[in-house]
Amino acid sequence: YLAKVEWSPQEHWSDDGMMQRSSDGVRVTARYPMNISSSPKQLEALEKRLQKIGKHTLSDEEAYQLSVVMAKVYFYGCKFEQCQAAVDSLATTIPDEGAVSPVYVRQLYMAQMVMRGITAEMHGDMDTAHSMYDTALAALKERLSSQAALVVPRGSAAGTEKSHEELVNWAEEALYRRAMASLAQDNIDRGTDELAVYIRVMDNVTPATFRVFRRLRANRLHMQLERQSIGTDASTAAQAKERVLTSHRRQMALLKATYAFPRANEAHAEVLAEVDGAARDWELVRAFSRVESLRLLEVLYEAVYLTFNSPQVLRHLVHVLVRFGDYHEARLAFVTYRELVERQLERVKKALGTGSTIDGGLESVNNILRTVVVGARLFFVHLDSAHECLSVVHFANDLIDDVEARDPDHRIIPPVPETIRAQVALWKGAAHGRLAQRSREPSNRADHHCAALQLLRQAAELNPQL
Repeated sequence: YLAKVEWSPQEHWSDDGMMQRSSDGVRVTARYPMNISSSPKQLEALEKRLQKIGKHTLSDEEAYQLSVVMAKVYFYGCKFEQCQAAVDSLATTIPDEGAVSPVYVRQLYMAQMVMRGITAEMHGDMDTAHSMYDTALAALKERLSSQAALVVPRGSAAGTEKSHEELVNWAEEALYRRAMASLAQDNIDRGTDELAVYIRVMDNVTPATFRVFRRLRANRLHMQLERQSIGTDASTAAQAKERVLTSHRRQMALLKATYAFPRANEAHAEVLAEVDGAARDWELVRAFSRVESLRLLEVLYEAVYLTFNSPQVLRHLVHVLVRFGDYHEARLAFVTYRELVERQLERVKKALGTGSTIDGGLESVNNILRTVVVGARLFFVHLDSAHECLSVVHFANDLIDDVEARDPDHRIIPPVPETIRAQVALWKGAAHGRLAQRSREPSNRADHHCAALQLLRQAAELNPQL
């Protein structure tokens, strides 16, 4: 019965692995297995049947099985006090293998140890919880060969169905919660190492989609911890470069296993968070070679598909393609980005006109302007198109003027930085300067020349260090 309960992994682990720092220390969200509130009657009936079995004379082996199974029923029914009472009477060592399958004995042992750890967590005793998980995993490894898999989904056996997988895989739960307990104790180094162990073990699990949403959350948390450990140390960044790039490659594989092509009004926020993190981490570890830029491009192109041309993804794609040197592909990405943000800006203008709040998930005006500056440089320097450069900066100027007119007090949209205004003026002046050089009409040449001088002077006044 417990193996056939339907549940939503994405909904269940929606906030799993979230780490928050406060004056009281580190708080990490690690979800408890969900309460089966939709069918309490079946659990109650199962509990009564097990109680009847307990009235019979049982061998030590049978009594052990009964105690663990009864504890699991209490556990899934969120009767944690009864669960704790059931497991406290059991030994913390793996019982001798008797008539039942050795695999089943190990499963029961892992279950009772993880339930001990979770009940300790609920009382705030993270030391005991970590000790339970660590003891259980060490004992399990002693019973396995060096080549044996530590986590084996029940549904991975031949002839079994996915629905036969229990809500909790106890070995997987122990690996994950051990790392979370260390992080909750503010033992960041140990927690990071234990989380890396969890990720490596789960990389080898079959099927590859097993616990995929929790794994992508765990990998995301691990990348966050790596980012914090690197800080601004260049030597640490160089040593961590390959680990960071591999982690992002893993994250995108997990995202592809979790998400499909988006439906209408579906944003796939996890994919967008990964894109922002990847772009930031490539900068952090200075991964600027062509091979490393190509790896980032692979991540971004896969994200384009999973988000159906999200402007946020295309923004990063424009920057990386320019750095990579594929200027014609960068032009296509920029043109698509501009078309998409123009549609979004209509919604922004409508919100400004009515005084309502701007929807979340839209590109910020400053991000749009920064990308427009990159596009202007792309057209002027790399594609030698002063007219397209001028068109782009006209769009930027119109946007700045429109936002200033609609929100002069900057109550909704923050002010445009002087550096962005200076760069817009710079590329507009440069475009006019080139048109002055190439114009055959003396009057046009003079007009372009005067405009170029005025704009370049304006850029220098706005930002003398430009």
